[in-house]
Amino acid sequence: MSQAQAQQSPVELPGHSLTLQETLRVMDVAREMRDQREQAEEMFRRDDIRVALREKLMRTARLSGDNVTEAEIDAAIGQYMETLHTYQDPQPGMKNFLAHCWVWRNRIIWSMAGVAGIAGGLWYFFG
Repeated sequence: MSQAQAQQSPVELPGHSLTLQETLRVMDVAREMRDQREQAEEMFRRDDIRVALREKLMRTARLSGDNVTEAEIDAAIGQYMETLHTYQDPQPGMKNFLAHCWVWRNRIIWSMAGVAGIAGGLWYFFG
């Protein structure tokens, strides 16, 4: 190629003349691709965790003398994984009540102090 031909058709790099909107769109696509890659990697890690857990449970079952099939262990692992990150309300009772009192202790103390102050003021002024 001669120098004249090289100067007439300069090579333009991709993305060199993108507008702001196009640049933001490209960045959104790149971010989405990264997020999907991270989700895929986590799914592979879950599969690895399932395999390791299955092997450990099979080894434990053999050592303890239980006759458990792989299908039963897979069903148990599936049930465990489905309920792994689910929330269940605590059972009502005294422990639950005491836990709520502990969490709301400052509010309860200030409320009781206010009621005691009002009762003391009424007793002082009218008693």
